Amino acid sequence: MQSKKEDLEYRLKIVPYTDNQKGIEGHLFELSTLKEFRTFMYDILVDTQVENDTIFLTIQGISTPQLSIPEHGPAVFQKVLYDLRGTFNVIVAKLTGPKNKFTVRFTPKKTIHKGRPKKSFVELETTHKE
Repeated sequence: MQSKKEDLEYRLKIVPYTDNQKGIEGHLFELSTLKEFRTFMYDILVDTQVENDTIFLTIQGISTPQLSIPEHGPAVFQKVLYDLRGTFNVIVAKLTGPKNKFTVRFTPKKTIHKGRPKKSFVELETTHKE
């Protein structure tokens, strides 16, 4: 059974990233709400941990932006992780709620999404799907 569109709350985009100043490659993790906010673009607070072959992204909540310039759009979290090679479980969790587990294979030039949960509150987007 696939997730219904109305059950989805977040989009997690994982794509290769190159830091041109440092000359190193990694993967950009961008978590955003599907809901857009009218007054401000909020930041999503996420605790990120990498343990063995598992990447944990725990959503802590949202915070107001540093700048008080009115702007509309989704709440967003971005982080670049380096030295990811091979297959990892990516677990996105709410503090007091459900968890979604995805299987993702990382190479320097692409990210391959290999599986997704049956009931999901997160939509995963990568450069390639298997």
